[in-house]
Amino acid sequence: MLRCKDRQTSRLPVFIFERTACVMKLDKRSNIPLYAQLKDLVLERIASGQYPAGQQIPSELNLCDELALSRPTVRQAIAELVAEGTLVIQKGKGTFVSAEPERLEIRQFSPFSYSLLAARSLSDYAFQSIEQIPADEASLRLFEGSSASGSPGFWSLTWPILIHGQEIGVGRSLIPVSLFPDFGDQVQNGKSMIDILANKYAYLPSKGSCQLAVRAATQEEALALDISRRSPVLCATSRLTSRSGHVCEWIELIWRPDSVTLGLEAGRT
Repeated sequence: MLRCKDRQTSRLPVFIFERTACVMKLDKRSNIPLYAQLKDLVLERIASGQYPAGQQIPSELNLCDELALSRPTVRQAIAELVAEGTLVIQKGKGTFVSAEPERLEIRQFSPFSYSLLAARSLSDYAFQSIEQIPADEASLRLFEGSSASGSPGFWSLTWPILIHGQEIGVGRSLIPVSLFPDFGDQVQNGKSMIDILANKYAYLPSKGSCQLAVRAATQEEALALDISRRSPVLCATSRLTSRSGHVCEWIELIWRPDSVTLGLEAGRT
């Protein structure tokens, strides 16, 4: 809180800062469920430093007594905060505030980041699926104005984005079969990118566009990233165009927003 006193001995006001605890009260008459209000209260206490990172929070019983809440209400709030990664349960010890997670830093992030067609090697990709999918209305919209119209479909490749073995993101690439008829089979057979892209110079990406957005996770994404369904995720979608003018690749990258830092660089001449 900030109070201002205008002392007679000075022409300028003297500002006196007072630190006051910000106390959030639960409103049992509110339309907002009590468990959701309790989640906000715990998050507020973490943000204010009342519950520092790595520190144990009060037990369920203590929170029940302090806030006059039922055990199921407290348990639901805690369970959701654990699922979202805010809290962590240590067996035999209690519930603790999660330490600041290690972040994956992607330097010089651009539309070409994680592009398969722009990669020199695919040895760092642990593909979870490689399949040929038919061209439907949704996929054709992604490749509008390209050779996708009337095409036999697309190669769909998905892979996890990991930090020390923990999955913090998922990636997916769509590549027109009409431009790269054998791409999926060649990747599965372990062919090098030099061999895969031989005589394909005109179809390799030369420019691209990217959109960044925060949206709710789908059920499949929530399971992969170990978060609650509808939790926010950071989504980057890129569309790459070849030298011949065809849209040659569409990329979707999904991350836990607490686990990645994107570096964007630009220059002026």
